[in-house]
Amino acid sequence: MSVITRGHMDARPITLKLVDGSVITGRINLIQRGEHEHRVSDIFVGRHEPFVVVFQATIGDMTNKVLVINKSHILWLIPEDDDMP
Repeated sequence: MSVITRGHMDARPITLKLVDGSVITGRINLIQRGEHEHRVSDIFVGRHEPFVVVFQATIGDMTNKVLVINKSHILWLIPEDDDMP
């Protein structure tokens, strides 16, 4: 899968859980609107955008999807080791 971006990518693997109980695995780009964040948590703390994009996402039987998720629906998020396929 190729991801088209307007700039560079620094993708980090994550697992997150939504308020409806769904668990999602995928990747988040640490480069947001031209600014490079150093940690996944930096995207959620101090940034005012209400949505986050998770790509190469798996949720239930769906795989390799791009999801736009409202941050207020995320219960928890775990940054994973960078050995995801």
